[in-house]
Amino acid sequence: MFALLAISLVSRFPPGATAEDRAGVEGVLKSAFAGLQGELSGTYYELGSLTPEQTSFLLERGFLFQIPSARNLLTGAGAARSWPNNRGIFHNETQTALAWVNEEDHCRIISMELGGDIPSVFKRFCDLSHAIKASAEAVGSTLMWNETLGFLGTCPSNLGTGLRASVMIKLESFNALMENPPADFPKAKELLEDVCSMFDLQPRGSAGEHSAAVGAKFDVSNKQRLGLSEVQLVQKMIDGVTKVIGFEEQLAAGTITPQQLYELIEEEKKKKASA
Repeated sequence: MFALLAISLVSRFPPGATAEDRAGVEGVLKSAFAGLQGELSGTYYELGSLTPEQTSFLLERGFLFQIPSARNLLTGAGAARSWPNNRGIFHNETQTALAWVNEEDHCRIISMELGGDIPSVFKRFCDLSHAIKASAEAVGSTLMWNETLGFLGTCPSNLGTGLRASVMIKLESFNALMENPPADFPKAKELLEDVCSMFDLQPRGSAGEHSAAVGAKFDVSNKQRLGLSEVQLVQKMIDGVTKVIGFEEQLAAGTITPQQLYELIEEEKKKKASA
């Protein structure tokens, strides 16, 4: 289970931020991280001061964000100016809570855990979010929030809660259909995408968007950010993923064919359109 929140402090967004803006954001967040206690206490690494050992440690765990290149969207948007100054990574001692500073957003909060204890991941996520909010407000700053649009961040797709809740699951039957769809039913290649859309979910590859599903492992998360609460979105993800796993098991057992599943999806689309 994995939960991510994109948030911004009251300052210019990274694409338009000055060096002073970034330093101010980092200062507020470093103070917040230093004040974390108990399960959340941990270490902050300044990106420009990493030792080779620290770089290797963060890379091995997937904690180090991608370095922008000339073709990278962050570079094109202007968000990579003065790289790597005033950027950094925080993680707690058990490596189940993480925060990225001044990458695409002022701060990206991440909570994660092996296994299926989603309430545990969500509680930690909420605890870290509330702690950062309280720390920012204690020094006269605040998070960007709008009554209509919710939390504000660099990417418009994150308006609302800014929350992406996901699970990594192995979907061997769906993956096989994606890689080798039947010659008499080529639409089977899109079945996983269609099934997930039916529950307002998005499937991604093992390493995120536009990546392959190594070992048939998919990252499945909520599509929506706006219009529902964080609790509602997490519950909707749980319910939808449960349905997706059910279809995977039926495909594996042969109790439903790809054609039958496609017809079921089309029927659901018609019901939604007429509702």
